[in-house]
Amino acid sequence: MVEHLHFYPNHEKILSFRPRVVFSGILKGDIDWFNSFHRHTFCEVMYITAGSGVIFIGDDQYRIKAGDIVIYNTGILHEERCLGEELSILFFAVDNIRIPGMPEGCIVPSGASPVIESGSYDDVLKVFLSVMVDELNQKNIHYKAISTNIATVICHYILRLYGVEVKNPDHLEICNKFYLYVEQNYKSDINLDTFSDSIYISKYHFIHMFKEATGISPMKYLMLIRLSAARDLLGRTEMPIREIAESIGYKDAQSFSRAFKNNEGVSPTEYRESISDTPYLHSNNCL
Repeated sequence: MVEHLHFYPNHEKILSFRPRVVFSGILKGDIDWFNSFHRHTFCEVMYITAGSGVIFIGDDQYRIKAGDIVIYNTGILHEERCLGEELSILFFAVDNIRIPGMPEGCIVPSGASPVIESGSYDDVLKVFLSVMVDELNQKNIHYKAISTNIATVICHYILRLYGVEVKNPDHLEICNKFYLYVEQNYKSDINLDTFSDSIYISKYHFIHMFKEATGISPMKYLMLIRLSAARDLLGRTEMPIREIAESIGYKDAQSFSRAFKNNEGVSPTEYRESISDTPYLHSNNCL
């Protein structure tokens, strides 16, 4: 029987973001794979094609196996190792992650496991990841656009697996405006009254709207952005703590150090010392 069907999308606002690809790669048949505790300034996605292993995030341990997807949000401290059999992985990293309704730099929703089974999307994800690796390796014409679009598709599949749905479009538009406002002004004083006046709503309504959409307050989001910038400066410069504090919008080193330790569990100095012996931490070749 002949079928001739048309399928049309709904005409509604959709969840949309455009990550920037940092790198992609492949690990094949490694029986000694091991990375001690480290963190990245980008999100990393690993697709396990063969073998098994284990990852550690804080005090939590996760077994990984063929067909699993492992996702590290930006700044997550983690350790990885093989479990005595040949391990094969397709992987890529992206930054500029701004998913409406979630904190910047996050693909894994708050409270969700960083390991999720690919399920019925196993074959399609394997194809997409293989193509991305080939594109970045061969660098033929349009490879950047192709790899970027593939990364976007994969991230949307991951969000589907997590069940992440679109938030209120009006809330998202306001949140996106605040993201941009913070990006442009986090190094100086952030005034919520000034921002809320610019979008013609009350400060208290904006705070409620932002928290409903993201799960955190606007000032908490500002702090996370500042601390992300601080981690970057601590890792790649020798700037004194006082100068780092001032450069990211803190009035004094004490308040910066207190906020950093409350969020990271260590002081800025201890954080810098902990990563000083990890040369691959900022390498584009690390998993």
